[in-house]
Amino acid sequence: MSDPEASPPAHQVYTVGDSQVAVALQEPAPDVQVPEALVHDLWRHQRFDTDGLTTTEEEPVRILDPGRPNPDAGPDFRNAHVRIGKMDWRGHVEIHTSSGGWYEHDHNTDPRYDSVVLHVTLHADVWTGGLLRADETTIPEIVLYPRLDTPLRELLHAFHTRSGDDDLPCASRWNEVPENTKRDWIAHLARERLARKRDRLAARTDATLDERLHERLFAGLGYSKNDDPMTTLARRLPPSLVRSVDAPRDQEALHFGVAGLLPEPKDLLDADRTTADYAMDLRDRYRRLQVRFNIPEMESTSWTFFRLRPNNFPPLRIAQAAAWYVDDALLANDPLPPLRSAVGADPPADALREELASSPSPFWRTHYHLKKSASEHAPRLGPSRRDTLIVNAGAPTLLLDADRRDDTAQAEAALDVLRTLSASRDSVVRRFNDLGTAAQSAFEAQGLHQLYREYCTEGGCLECSVGQHLLNS
Repeated sequence: MSDPEASPPAHQVYTVGDSQVAVALQEPAPDVQVPEALVHDLWRHQRFDTDGLTTTEEEPVRILDPGRPNPDAGPDFRNAHVRIGKMDWRGHVEIHTSSGGWYEHDHNTDPRYDSVVLHVTLHADVWTGGLLRADETTIPEIVLYPRLDTPLRELLHAFHTRSGDDDLPCASRWNEVPENTKRDWIAHLARERLARKRDRLAARTDATLDERLHERLFAGLGYSKNDDPMTTLARRLPPSLVRSVDAPRDQEALHFGVAGLLPEPKDLLDADRTTADYAMDLRDRYRRLQVRFNIPEMESTSWTFFRLRPNNFPPLRIAQAAAWYVDDALLANDPLPPLRSAVGADPPADALREELASSPSPFWRTHYHLKKSASEHAPRLGPSRRDTLIVNAGAPTLLLDADRRDDTAQAEAALDVLRTLSASRDSVVRRFNDLGTAAQSAFEAQGLHQLYREYCTEGGCLECSVGQHLLNS
């Protein structure tokens, strides 16, 4: 590994008219502020020497998955997988340019950061090795600067001069690739991505398929910001337990109580009578149910409201999830038979949307949470959200069910449904649309996500049909 301190000055060559100018890049002084986004980039792409990596306490560290960047409030990288010593940890990673940032941002008093399994800092300082969570447990920590393979001055220069398509190496030559080559590869990757979703469901051998669908549906209602707490809620309230509660209002009370989102009486002092009566009724019902089930409650701080539109607030989403257990809704009984029937209907997409319909009680027509009323709106789960649930929960479940029963017709029918659904309009799909390749269906959108996440951002050009075409030409 090269020593960043000992490296000679690097040069960057620029062309100015007919002349070339070499600019020396000096190592930044200790007081030069390094953007935290650069440290995020180092961690995300593992641009440091990982051989013999240890924590500040000299415990060996192996990074199995750096996690996914979190654009919202909370830890910087979510769902990382690291091995520290002989123990595997799955959780979140927080990143700062120096260790003291942990205390400057008050993470030591924020329960949301109790799930951080590793702290990553660029530079060591007086706080290094002494970081504590809100529950006063110590956080393992690694320091990147001594392990940089590239001098920091070069990393800073590259960071500040990189183009907007830094993670799409072939963006400038995308149009050189024949359209059929791109479409065939996208279709192949769509199957690959959906097979991985199926296989992740299959890997949950400690849960029934019914329970796994229940978890994926709850996570899908949480979007990226609340998928983790929604998954936690789903696991604490498995289908068999929810179905053992008869009254729909009791089922709703159980969900809100375990979620930790039932307001205290002092939170309702400014609430109107209808809101206060409904919230207190849920509290009374939950008190009786808690004695019966004794389920650990979640912290209210587990839930994110930051930058969410009201119709995505966790309380409304939880009410929609609980409504799947009312009367003849999808989760009130074994959901596999109605899903099988729906995928064989004509048209199957409409039948699946109908199965995923969720209509909370009339209270939610004028509420987004349990503390005050709002203008009237439709609390029913919208068609676009149901389409997303088909992609991320319904289709993978049907694929796994088909695989277990050796039903290739059902598997193909599930994929065909995605070819009839509109593509999502997320940032990944828009990125390729800007290059001239618009996703023609939800199926192709899955292929583009697989291309972006598993090839473009991971430097997998040699394994990519688009990259191979450009390299060969």
